[in-house]
Amino acid sequence: MSEAKMAVEQKSKRAGCLRWAGRIAAGILILLIVLAAAGAIYQAAASARDAKLYKPMDQMVDVNGIQMRLDCRGSGGPTVVLEAGASSSSIAWARIQDDVAKFTRVCSYDRAGLGWSDSVGETLFPQQIARQLHVLLESGGEQPPYLMVGHSLGGIYVRAFEAEFPEDVVGMVLVDSSHENQIQRFPPEMVQLSEMQVTSFRMCMATAPIGFVRTFKMMDVAVESLPVKEEEKAPLLAEMNRTGFCGASAREMEMFGAFSSQPRELKNLGDLPLIVLSAAQDAQIMYDQLPAAFQAQLTIEMIEEQVKAWDQMQAELTALSTRGKRIVVTESGHYIQLEAPQVVIDAIREVFEQAAR
Repeated sequence: MSEAKMAVEQKSKRAGCLRWAGRIAAGILILLIVLAAAGAIYQAAASARDAKLYKPMDQMVDVNGIQMRLDCRGSGGPTVVLEAGASSSSIAWARIQDDVAKFTRVCSYDRAGLGWSDSVGETLFPQQIARQLHVLLESGGEQPPYLMVGHSLGGIYVRAFEAEFPEDVVGMVLVDSSHENQIQRFPPEMVQLSEMQVTSFRMCMATAPIGFVRTFKMMDVAVESLPVKEEEKAPLLAEMNRTGFCGASAREMEMFGAFSSQPRELKNLGDLPLIVLSAAQDAQIMYDQLPAAFQAQLTIEMIEEQVKAWDQMQAELTALSTRGKRIVVTESGHYIQLEAPQVVIDAIREVFEQAAR
C-alpha cells in the first residue's frame, strides 16, 4: 500500500473517531440537559407540595414587593421580636413563642430567602436587615415599643435595629450572640472552616434548582445535627430544601465574613435592660464533636483560643448596658432556645418586667 493511500485511510479513521466522539459528547450533553430539566420539574413539584403542607399562607406580609413571613401571637406590650441566627428561620423559636405569648405579644419572622420568605437575590448588611424588619413590623400592623431578642448572628441584627430605631427599643436579650469583631479574634484556621462552609453553600446554590440537593438528601444531615424534635424535622427540612435557601445562606455568611473582618466599635446601649445568655463551652467536648475532616485541620489549642475569645466577647456585650446581666447556660450548646428554652423564656420575662415599669 502506498504511503499516500495509508495517509488517506488514517485521516479517514481519525475523522470517524472524531465523529463518534462528537456524537458521544452530544449524547452526554443531551442526557445532562434532560436530567437537569427533570430535576427542575421534580424540585418545583416537591417545593409546591411542601408549601401546601407547611407554608402559613395567612402570615405573609408584603415588604417592598416581596412576601415575608411574620408570625405574631398574644397581646400586650412591649412586643417581643425574635431574630434567628444565620441560615435560621422563625422555626428556631418554636419552643418558646407560645409561652412568651402568655404574658405579652411576641413576633417571629423569616428573613428574606429563609424559611418561607421570598428571596431578594442580593446581600443584605445588618443595617439593611434592620430597616427591612422595621418595614415588616409596620406593614404587619405591629407597633413599638419592642423588646428585641437575637440568637447568634441575630444578636448583631437586633443591635443594628436598636441603633437605627433607638426610640422603638425598650429591652434586649442576646442568646449566645455573635460579636461584630469575632472574625478578627478567632484563630485563622476557624475562619477558614467558615469559608469552606460558604463554598459548600455556593455549590448547593448552583445545584438546588435542579433538585440535586433534595434528591441526594443533602439537608437531611444538617437537620439531624440540630437539636430538634422528631416532629420539627419535616417542616424544617421543607424550608431548607427550598430553592432559595442555599443562596440566602451563602450571601448571609459572606456578608458576615466581610462585616466582621473590619474593626467595629460596638454601640453603647446606655441603661437599656439587657440579659446576655451564653452557652457554656468546653474546648475538649467541642473538639470531640467536630467531624473528622475538621479535627484533622484543628488542634485542641485552637479551640481553647476560640473559647477564650468567645467568653471575652460575651462579657463585652454584657458591658454595653449599665443594666447588663450575663447568664452562662451550662445545660445547653449554642442553640439555647432549643436545648434550654425555659432559660430564654425566663430571661425575656425578666427584661419584659423591667421594660414595662
